[in-house]
Amino acid sequence: MLWLLEKYNQLKNDYESYQKMAEKIIQNQNAKIVELDKKLDMLSLIVEISEYTNKRLGNEDIIFTVNDIMIGILGVTYSSVYITEDDKLELKSTNLKSTKHHYKINEFNDSDQKLNVCLVNSVDNISADDNIEIHSAIYMPIYLKENLLGAIVVEHNIYEYLNANHIKLLTALSNHLAICIENNSLYNKIKESSQRDGLTGLYNRSHFFSIVEKKNKYNQKPYAIIMIDIDNFKKCNDTYGHQCGDSVLKEISSIVKNNLRKKDIVSRYGGEEIIVFMNDISKPSYAYYRMEHIRRIIEKTIIYYNNSNSNVTVSIGIGVSKNRHEALDQVIRRADINLYKAKNSGKNRVIC
Repeated sequence: MLWLLEKYNQLKNDYESYQKMAEKIIQNQNAKIVELDKKLDMLSLIVEISEYTNKRLGNEDIIFTVNDIMIGILGVTYSSVYITEDDKLELKSTNLKSTKHHYKINEFNDSDQKLNVCLVNSVDNISADDNIEIHSAIYMPIYLKENLLGAIVVEHNIYEYLNANHIKLLTALSNHLAICIENNSLYNKIKESSQRDGLTGLYNRSHFFSIVEKKNKYNQKPYAIIMIDIDNFKKCNDTYGHQCGDSVLKEISSIVKNNLRKKDIVSRYGGEEIIVFMNDISKPSYAYYRMEHIRRIIEKTIIYYNNSNSNVTVSIGIGVSKNRHEALDQVIRRADINLYKAKNSGKNRVIC
């Protein structure tokens, strides 16, 4: 009977050992499943973000969207997004009143050192604003290869809320965001290029009219259309060549653009003609004196090309809207008539 008891105890011990082993394996497997679920959730989030941002390429609000995504995904209290401009990190979106405590960003902007991932947990308040409590933060640079495109700073008011797992998630997100930001930048460059005249850099004719029509839809105030034509432009081309003519057109376009208000719209209308839309003018005389000022600058400007230099003049016609119901083409027609009056009465003058 003794041997049976010993056999029973051995079987019991073996069973308990196997049971413990099985429980440990199950616990390990469950932990792996949880970890895989987290990774799957992260991949799903990245796919969703990718779809969401790619649908909004060219949208100026995409950075604000990225900031909202950071807050939603990570459950952080504060999020800030910086974009690199002229080798400096410029704040583009934040829900903080003050970001003075973003010392890593300040250090980067004040030196040539590389921006690295940084996790900060502090019992003391990190914020420079005593009314805001921040005790946990991650600085996450957004790199595409070796190029720094921007940075994300996420922060929480709970000490040690952010950890290495959040860094892993942010790293994956930042890699994706780098592609999104680059794609958005390329999209905007292509879009901008399609709206500009290749020679002068002014808006092209079709984009000019699309902007003006939108502005005029709800416009309540008088506006002016100005037609500008370079005098004797054909003679300039015939005498000095078309490349010299191109230089003249670029110089004149630059003078016109730089001497208008920011809200004025200027476009190459065709050939050597430039068209300007001046919205919200209190008096027709304002448009006249502004264009007379520009005419005088052009008259005094010496344009150099290779070994030659020349002065050119412009004739300018102005049409001012009579009321908000008047059709745009009528105002353009009036400006065109005044332009021809300026050309036929000796050139180098403004007629309104």
